[in-house]
Amino acid sequence: MTLDAEKHVMLSYNWNNQALVSKIHDILIDEGIKVWMDINGGMGDNINISMAEGVENATVVCCFMTPDYQKSHNCQLELEYANKKEIRIIPCMLGDKSDRKWKPSSWLGLITGGLQYINLRDDSDSNIQLRARELIDRIKNQSSASTTKLVLAPIKLFEPIRDKTKARELLKGEP
Repeated sequence: MTLDAEKHVMLSYNWNNQALVSKIHDILIDEGIKVWMDINGGMGDNINISMAEGVENATVVCCFMTPDYQKSHNCQLELEYANKKEIRIIPCMLGDKSDRKWKPSSWLGLITGGLQYINLRDDSDSNIQLRARELIDRIKNQSSASTTKLVLAPIKLFEPIRDKTKARELLKGEP
């Protein structure tokens, strides 16, 4: 996947994790990835309009999940809107030792439940560098499951078999 030059990667996070997400922001910028983050010029006069524009102009939304993220009304608005707009979401799991067993539930579990998350629970510099590389690879290379629609021809599984000979062959296991 090539990144659209007009689009950006949006970083959705709770402000309690601003320092760590800022490190990720800087690493992505150093890689030449266009990034939207509220504290780095993403926020205008109206918070709702700014968040909506952040989502609408995103090719990917990276959500940095914690219990506080799940409790945040604004984080919920951003991620639900991204999901509704079928923008690819890459979840990143944050948290300290007390949060190790925490898993997303409710609205956040519904949106991210089937997605593979990037584990940033260890916030050491070496792990941040390693996981940032994983994030960059996913941003650049992972095809978008939410924008790639699999279209199948209709299968008439329950249509009655009209040919009795064919029905007998199927029951006997013959071709």
